[in-house]
Amino acid sequence: MQRSYVAELAAPGHKVPVRACVDGSNPPIWLFPSIGEYPVYDDFVYDVMIKDERRTSAYAEAVRRYAPGRTVLDIGTGQDAVWALAAARAGARHVWAVEVIPKSARIARKTIEEAGFADRITVVEGLSTEIELPGPVDMCVSEIIGTLGGSEGAGPVLRDARERLVKPGGVFIPHRSATTAVALDLRGATGGELPGFPSVAFGFVEGIFAAVGRPFDLRVCLGGLQDVPEVRERSYLSGPVEVEPLEFNGDLRPEGVDRAELTFTRPGRFSGLALGMRLWVAEGGAPIDSLSEWSNWTPVYAALSEEGLPVRPGDRFVFEFTTTISDDGVHPDYALVGELHRDSAPAVPLSWSSTHHGDGFRETFFHRRLFPEA
Repeated sequence: MQRSYVAELAAPGHKVPVRACVDGSNPPIWLFPSIGEYPVYDDFVYDVMIKDERRTSAYAEAVRRYAPGRTVLDIGTGQDAVWALAAARAGARHVWAVEVIPKSARIARKTIEEAGFADRITVVEGLSTEIELPGPVDMCVSEIIGTLGGSEGAGPVLRDARERLVKPGGVFIPHRSATTAVALDLRGATGGELPGFPSVAFGFVEGIFAAVGRPFDLRVCLGGLQDVPEVRERSYLSGPVEVEPLEFNGDLRPEGVDRAELTFTRPGRFSGLALGMRLWVAEGGAPIDSLSEWSNWTPVYAALSEEGLPVRPGDRFVFEFTTTISDDGVHPDYALVGELHRDSAPAVPLSWSSTHHGDGFRETFFHRRLFPEA
């Protein structure tokens, strides 16, 4: 059964061909845009987030522990104002709930009023980096961790909150995050088929292109890796390593260069990296790991080789992972440069980059296949 075809998406001013997967064909891997970095949230996305029980239970426990008697800032409260309401119910003195998407802010106000907490929760519409509060708060809770740890801007946003909006020594939830990387055999995961977007993803891709004002080589996630252990077992070629550490209750440095090394543990064809994140919601707790368990955070694909490079156990991929903040001052751009080292073979240089809103379109072999020329 054919599982992929070429469809069309709306982009500003024209149509763009896109590789799609047939609805109901149950491909082992499908694609989805990394959407948290852009104002394209809808009821479907909020519903997926709320149904992530591991995530919601960890946040709920942390809010119940730290909110009583404190003033609270909730950054990115969303239309359901989940953690603003949880903090108020736990006994917070007052909560300022910040939301940048106007529609979500309007719905949040109504939700809070219907819950009976309009006197203790104030919805503030806008970016947290541009608002002012009556005074610094005792605690900040946020759900702006991305598919990569800092991709939604958690580093600059929470650094600004620490400097301007939260008292010295104030508590931050979550506690820490890191981006993770594992070597991937994409063809092993897909059975050799080219993955594509399901139709449910089309509107999100169109929304991202509209938000940026043009099509560009957007960041793409791999659906299916989290869901089926057998798919992970035949596609992951190494154990994971961490880069981009973000210490929200410590010295928060959202920019930098991290050096890492992956050692291959099984044979295969090395096509790139699956990039995920680990999140410690509270100090001392076990992390949520998006590379090894289902969550609303889906691994990003960093494509390094079109056909895949043959590797054996003991081979190594040594790389530098660079995070810089884009010209919007919030969202990071990522770059990776490394070498594949194999016995009795020259080192192979490999690289990948992913910007938040770069000018390039179809600049990589992966995006040329994903968005084929008409």
